[in-house]
Amino acid sequence: MNISDTSARVILPYSRSELNSGDLLPDEAAALRFLLPLSQDYPGIEQWYRTKVIPGVRNGTRRLVKIERQGDLVGLGIAKNEEGERKICTVRVAPEHSGRGVGPRIFDTLLHWLDDDMPHLTVNEGKLPLFQRIFDYYGFGKTSTRTGLYVPGSIEVGYNDPGAVPIMPQSRALKVVPRVRRSIADSSS
Repeated sequence: MNISDTSARVILPYSRSELNSGDLLPDEAAALRFLLPLSQDYPGIEQWYRTKVIPGVRNGTRRLVKIERQGDLVGLGIAKNEEGERKICTVRVAPEHSGRGVGPRIFDTLLHWLDDDMPHLTVNEGKLPLFQRIFDYYGFGKTSTRTGLYVPGSIEVGYNDPGAVPIMPQSRALKVVPRVRRSIADSSS
């Protein structure tokens, strides 16, 4: 693939003069259209996006990363960096672009912005096979499960919960060692 065919864009905070009385800007609306197919697993996603993500992007506490190929949106990630919480909130890759490096680009961009190589995140248990390889690559540790967090009866698997020790199968658990939070800046020295 020619590098000119691929672009990563970050939606940056806007000044008040650029905003239209609560309406979504074109980039924000395109991102929402891309996210809406997730609504089955996350029923309140549109309200969350409009009331949490967009205000956070506009004030700098959230980052929205869009990956485009030949002008089409093929991947999107959202992270938040608020006092006491660094979290990757959402990552979505168009199915036809799965396995083509879009996911790692999103994760790398969000991890760099968060300045944390072990941020908190959750994933629906049914979607875990789509993410397991990338979670293994980054060394993310499963730390919790919660039933009914977003959809009654569904299980949400948590990774890198602050202060938690990763849950490992007993056969692999040789020694329990408390997890130490590292920042990307610490790992480059």
